[in-house]
Amino acid sequence: MSRVRYLFTTLQFRESDFYGRVGAELTRCGHEVAHVTYSRRAAAALRRKGFRAECLPDRMAALGPIADPEAEGRAIVERYSLPTLRDVWKTDPPCDGRPDAWCVERTVRHFRALEAVFGELRPEVVVPEVGSETMRTAAHNIALERGAEVLFLFYTIFPDPLRLYRNTMHAPIVSEQEVRALSAAERADVEAFVARFTAADKPIRAYRAATVTPAKLRDFARHIAVSATHDADNEYLRPHRFVTNVVRERSRAAAARRLYAPLDPARPFVYFPLHVVDDYKIKRVIPHCYDQASLIEQVADALPHGHELVLKEHPMSIGRNRLALLRRVARIPNARLVAPHTSSHELMRRADAIAVISSTVGLEALLYDKPVLTLGQPFYGGYGVTVDVDSFREIREAVPTLLRFAPDHERILRFLGAAMRACQPGAPTGVDDSDANARTLARSLHEAVVVAPGREALAAAR
Repeated sequence: MSRVRYLFTTLQFRESDFYGRVGAELTRCGHEVAHVTYSRRAAAALRRKGFRAECLPDRMAALGPIADPEAEGRAIVERYSLPTLRDVWKTDPPCDGRPDAWCVERTVRHFRALEAVFGELRPEVVVPEVGSETMRTAAHNIALERGAEVLFLFYTIFPDPLRLYRNTMHAPIVSEQEVRALSAAERADVEAFVARFTAADKPIRAYRAATVTPAKLRDFARHIAVSATHDADNEYLRPHRFVTNVVRERSRAAAARRLYAPLDPARPFVYFPLHVVDDYKIKRVIPHCYDQASLIEQVADALPHGHELVLKEHPMSIGRNRLALLRRVARIPNARLVAPHTSSHELMRRADAIAVISSTVGLEALLYDKPVLTLGQPFYGGYGVTVDVDSFREIREAVPTLLRFAPDHERILRFLGAAMRACQPGAPTGVDDSDANARTLARSLHEAVVVAPGREALAAAR
């Protein structure tokens, strides 16, 4: 395969603009690139650059009345082997609080419009970004049904941070066979990475702050203008949320300060980082882990007398966590909620062990040779370097096991080496939307599909 038909599915202008630049680089590599976007403004801008670009709301509106949405919904469930049609829309923000009939009709329109686009463009590779929106979920299912390859882009802690997954968002990063003995050069690379990462002592994503900056004000003004003109029917473009979110997040952050407590240096503890509350993974991939408070209570109950469970909010969740959640976990007798700017690296160094749902903190803790308990099947679980539970009923026994567990240092290094070999240069747009990253990402997409389509960097479920 040398000339490949790529299709990028995007939501808003900034995301579409970035993948337009990625597409331009892929075009220079000899590929065909098309786009389908929810933003009418973005579609027009992409067309001006010479791309075939479809505006999904326009394609949905062009369908006209749908005679029997319920019947079509049942057909979609059968065609794509879905659990239910609700499984597609339940995590999509525009459907919050809407009647089922409205959600069914909207979801059917997404599928029918995207099916038509796929029929016209016949993509061989689809890049939908990760997310909870109906458009991304429908594109994923349609691509699989039609034999196209779906590439999901994930960001890791490794020197080449791009993790490409083929056709699934939930799988181990490498096969067990790839966790092998290291050469001298590979060992040196892994040990150098560990030394750099632990010495940096900083989170991989910046702390969230509900601030008003000139750049945000310009974005707000632009969103107001676009939502009143080009994208009046864009359900994801709601400028008023900028104001309400700033007020809400500042209020929550201020109220949460009363719940924070300093570490007790005399008490041993297990560190449990809170998951991002509206992250696609906890909403779509592991929804059984959505009730974090219940999991935290179970882990705390399983701790031996004298141990505490130390909790910290995710850097990107400051002001976004519901106060009811924070109050509930702060009331646990043997739990302690520390301030969100507390160094996660310091907590990992001082903790007896770490417990996570699927947080990257669990992977980072392995760099300190710490025992890690995983509850949500993260991509680094299942290699013998973590304690993993398949059912929450195992938590009571797994926590004491965790405190006795000593991960093998050599096994950790071999796993890290395999994971590093599986990653590539580049990052998703949410991490880096620069021109340089667009070129780098395009090269990685080209190499993954054309140069070495079977290489280990394209992770697939074992």
